[in-house]
Formats: sequence, C-alpha cells, structure tokens
Amino acid sequence: MGEVIKKRGRFYLRYYDEAGTRRMRACDASSHIEARRVLLKVEAAIASAERRLVEPERLTVAELCERFLASSHPRAKDAARYRQHAIYCLRPVLPLLGATSLDKLRRRDIESLRDRLGATYQPNTVRTFLGALSAVLSWGIKQEYLTVHPMQKLELPKRQNSTDRLSAEQASQLLAVARERALSCTGRRRPLHFSLYMVVALALRLGLRKGEALGLRWSDIDFASARLTVARQLADCAAATAAGRWRTPKNGKSRSLPLPAALAEELRLWQAECPSTPAGLVCPLGSTAMGTLGELLAAANCPRFARPLHSLRHSFASLVIEQGGSILAVKEALGHSSLEMTLVYSHISPSALAADLAKLKL
Repeated sequence: MGEVIKKRGRFYLRYYDEAGTRRMRACDASSHIEARRVLLKVEAAIASAERRLVEPERLTVAELCERFLASSHPRAKDAARYRQHAIYCLRPVLPLLGATSLDKLRRRDIESLRDRLGATYQPNTVRTFLGALSAVLSWGIKQEYLTVHPMQKLELPKRQNSTDRLSAEQASQLLAVARERALSCTGRRRPLHFSLYMVVALALRLGLRKGEALGLRWSDIDFASARLTVARQLADCAAATAAGRWRTPKNGKSRSLPLPAALAEELRLWQAECPSTPAGLVCPLGSTAMGTLGELLAAANCPRFARPLHSLRHSFASLVIEQGGSILAVKEALGHSSLEMTLVYSHISPSALAADLAKLKL
C-alpha cells in the first residue's frame, strides 16, 4: 500500500510501481483527502498494467496430464505403479481430448468422450479411464489451472460385476488335474507344474490374488498353528522376482488366514522340492508357469475366462457363500477394504439365499 506525505506545505505520493521499485512524486492536491484519491488512481493503473504483463497460462488437457504425471503422488501406496496405471488409463483419452484447451473444456466435451469410449470399451473400463482423467482435473484445480471441475456429477456407465466363476465340480476337477500333472511330471517340468498347482490351490482354497500367491514366502506359513499370512504381493508379476519389487496387498494391510488341512499337506509336499530363492518364495516359478494356465483349464474341461486366475478367486468366494459361509468371513478372507466390495458375491449365489430364507419359521 502506498502513502501520502506532506512536506513544506505540499503533498507527495509514495508507492511501488509494477516492477516493484519504490517511487515518490509530487501531487498538486489541495487536501490530504484529494491526494489520497490521486494515489488510489495511480495504484489502480499499476495493478492494471501488472495484469496486462502477466498473460494467463493456456494449457491443453494433454499438457495438464503431462504435468500431473511428472508431479509427486505422496498419497499413492506405490507412486511408480500409480503413475504407470494413470498412463495406461489416459492413453485412449488423449487422442480424443488432449488438444482441447483447458479454458475451453466443457462438460459436454467430457460427455462426448464418455460416449466415444463406450463405443469401443466395456463400461467398467470406461469408468476406469474417466477416473484417471478426473484425478488429473482435480489436481489441476488444486494447482489453480482450473476453477471448475467439468466432471462434477458426471453420469458414468453402470458398473458391471463379473460373474466368471467355476462350479464346485469344475473347481475340484481343476485341482485334481493340476495335482496329477504336478506329481506325474519329471525333470524340469515338475517344478514348473507344481508351482502352477500351488498358485491355483492358493486361489481356489484361500482366495489369494495373483500377486499375493506369487509373493507368498515360506516364512509367511506357520504349519504348527495352521495359519498363513498374506503380507505382500508382487508389484510387477512379469519381472518382480528378478528385480525384487514388492508392495503391500491391495488394501494396504496384511491379513492372517486359517490354513486348510488339505492345502497344508500339499504345501509340505511341495516344500521338500521347491527351488530355493533368496526371498524364500513358495511359488518361485509362478510367473513363468502362468503361461500354461489356459492349457490346464482346457485339460480340466473348465471354461477359459478373460482373467483366468482372478476367476478362481471369484470362484472361491462364491463357493464359500453357497456352502453356508458368511459374507463377513469372505470379506476377511479376500482382504476387501469394505463390505460393499464383497456383497457382489451375494448376488451370484441364489442357492445360498434360498437356504437362508428356508430357515424362516412362520
């Protein structure tokens, strides 16, 4: 703020110009109030000149995405993996929206993007892509590149819950075929097929995710108390064994599970033959053996799903509920962060619902 100074019966104005330099000049005002009005006009002119000098930064959506990806992500559990996932999600978005300037980005542009993506991708995939774009725009608002979020309350495609699963007979047949292959093979193929058998058994009997099964260590298994701890998973299943990249389970928490007797027996049998690794992995050849999972499913006359190992985890949850298990027990076994994620399995088990309703006595 400037000030008015009176010296030898005359008024002077003292202020800072647009370059930040301190200035002082005489004023022919007849009173302090009039000199103050002149000072306010001078400061207004300086402020207007500053606004003309500073041109607003005009970014496109693609440039904003680039800055977002280059920024730090302190809340992400694994910043590098989060960045890779964002790149994957934004790849189909940028050709359609990347050249749009942020100051011209409107809600109708996002709606058009949603509809164009929907013509090529499944609803859940479109939701994932738009979620990444929403994160970029939210970051842009925090960085003051945007003032309004154009995706606020945007209608998204309805989420589709996967129903890919095996029946109890198919699951039993798959385990039997996998075990027979593991025991009958000799030489180098025996460890490969046994490692795959262990991955399949961990998914079907305990509901472990692919990364959790491949990241399981012998130190995580307590045969004496019949407990298994899921403490970590592979960050990159294709190369994590060599690079040693690990992360916590998906919800960020480890969990302890009871070890079924049948699975404990197979694990003891495998432990005697398992190739040793510095990390002490239970399935050290799992990432290599996963390529033969499709062949194994075909040999067991099981359907081939888009995500075959995830369908085994899905089958585990469904079968537990169908055979009388509680939804809360399934939630703990799967390591879900909320019950809402687990409730999807209650919709694919009509026989379990019928059994529960039959208990009502009126």
